[in-house]
Amino acid sequence: MAPRPIPVQPPCEHRGCSVGFAEQWGTWPNLVTAVRTIATLVAWAVTVTTGNDAWLLASLLCYWVGDIADGLLARLTQRETRTGAVLDMLADRLSVCLVVVSYLSLHPSASAALPAAVFLGQFVVLDAYLTLAFARWSLLSPNYFGLVDAVVYRLNWSPPAKATNTGAVVLVWLLTGSALATTALAAVVLGVKSYSTLRVARLPVPPVLSGCAVLDVRAAVVSPAI
Repeated sequence: MAPRPIPVQPPCEHRGCSVGFAEQWGTWPNLVTAVRTIATLVAWAVTVTTGNDAWLLASLLCYWVGDIADGLLARLTQRETRTGAVLDMLADRLSVCLVVVSYLSLHPSASAALPAAVFLGQFVVLDAYLTLAFARWSLLSPNYFGLVDAVVYRLNWSPPAKATNTGAVVLVWLLTGSALATTALAAVVLGVKSYSTLRVARLPVPPVLSGCAVLDVRAAVVSPAI
């Protein structure tokens, strides 16, 4: 009796899946990530030296503009890598934490501690967990999480969500100085991140990565990991 033919796996045609992409460190997007982090650190150092809030705002803008630029360049040049996504996440947290802590040092007050605690709690813990969760599927970065869960993607990595969830909270704080407004916005973001974290934690994980996130999701539903 002739052996049954092995079914051929259809090629992945989804943008953002990791199939066919080799991990690289030396890419232009990673260089932009390095340059924008150095620029952020330089502006932060000047802030610490001079005590001038304008340089602190410049440090935040270096992070914010550079964060947009490295991701956009990666997508336009098709040089997105999982390594680059992790480096970007680490650079984000270094930059934002320096800005927030420096602002607290320059403007010490009990009212400023609350929005800082709420924001840093969600950004350093919950948002970091969500950002790294993409590695559980065959995704190049969180920017393609819509292939796994459209709701989580819209709440966290769609353009409006990215603008609101990170830099907007710090920007409102620096421009208005209002602890109440900043705490309110940070609390809303904390709620979004908490809901997203619970949603991601419930998603079935594929036993083996196939290179295609859509196939990973199907495999996880059929044979959920124990």
